[in-house]
Amino acid sequence: MRISRCLACAFALAGAARAESAPEPAITPAVATAQVEPASAIAELPAIGNDPAVRVALRGTPASLPPVTAQIFRIGGRTEAEPLFQMSVGDPFYKSWLIGVRVEHHLDERWSLGVHALGGASSMSAPIEMCGGSACDAPAAARLRSTPGNIQLMAGLEASWAPLYGKLSLFGEKTIHFDAYVALGPEILRETIAPDAATASRGRFALGGRASIGERVFFSDNFMVRFGVSEVLYGSSVRGRTELERKLSIEGGVAWLFGGSR
Repeated sequence: MRISRCLACAFALAGAARAESAPEPAITPAVATAQVEPASAIAELPAIGNDPAVRVALRGTPASLPPVTAQIFRIGGRTEAEPLFQMSVGDPFYKSWLIGVRVEHHLDERWSLGVHALGGASSMSAPIEMCGGSACDAPAAARLRSTPGNIQLMAGLEASWAPLYGKLSLFGEKTIHFDAYVALGPEILRETIAPDAATASRGRFALGGRASIGERVFFSDNFMVRFGVSEVLYGSSVRGRTELERKLSIEGGVAWLFGGSR
């Protein structure tokens, strides 16, 4: 009886010890599942164009810059002096070669008033031929003395308006600044013409008007190149009759700016 009681106690103690040393059951890992945002949440995202960060990132990019940001070279309140050369084109009788000077004061960036004076000589236009009864020959100065266009002097006033200022980039290396202008004003000129083919030539003054269109190309604050096209209309006395003549010319020169402030 005592032996059986001892065996029962031993079995009980062994069972308790086995229960304490039994391994813990493995823990099944939880499976991570991604939660999908509903379509309504995606639709509520802000548009890219309204995102302040995107606007800051795009600021300053070439596509966002206007083509002309500012007028760098200022001419308002300054005086311009230009030695110039003028050559007439399309003359039926005489081609004029004149040199002179133009002085112009810029009232502001668009409007200016100027004065110019040119002097030189005229030569016979090469394509002209003189035809008689049956033959034609090259013109002689004596036989053309009663034809208009033999100009020796021009002078006039002009009011100029420059409506366009722009910049032109050459292959991204050099930027050319320019402004285009139109000008209009009265003109006085001296023409050498004979009353008829048998009379000697003499000089006479005539009144007219000049219309011009041109462009200034800036190279610095004080220096630029200027070129243009002008047409002078004036009244000429051809063999006792008054006729309206025109003188179409191309002109160009360099110019400097003085005084005032940029």
